[in-house]
Amino acid sequence: MAAIHCHCLEVIPFADTSVPLRPMYHMGYFIGEGVPVFEIRKVGGMTDMLISTPQLGRALAQTLGNRSAALMRGHGAVVVAESLHLVVGKAYYLNTNARLQWQAMQLGGGNVTYLDPEEAKKAAQTYERVPGTPGNRDCQRTSIER
Repeated sequence: MAAIHCHCLEVIPFADTSVPLRPMYHMGYFIGEGVPVFEIRKVGGMTDMLISTPQLGRALAQTLGNRSAALMRGHGAVVVAESLHLVVGKAYYLNTNARLQWQAMQLGGGNVTYLDPEEAKKAAQTYERVPGTPGNRDCQRTSIER
């Protein structure tokens, strides 16, 4: 297991508004399972926004549940995966997906078409289970290198 905490600037607006982060393209497949938002005030009241106690850590883990990522209001995100290769790729593509979603929303010409949950599941099978792909234990390169 691997975990990354990041201060991805593009995800913060999704953590601070009611707009859900949704998968825009195949590399955002893991977002198809939903991206919850951790609201630190619900557990810790007014804090310095840092996960600095076991109670806050447990609450963040509970918010994450069995998903790959959770947004942290006013802070950034946490991403988990089965390997270092996969978690680095997911953190990178979480931020990229947020940027793409924001750009699509700015076009304002109609509805944004997101990945269907079934498309996201099929992409997950491709990127997480095929030998030689990001996240697979046989992989020699990270998702970012591809």
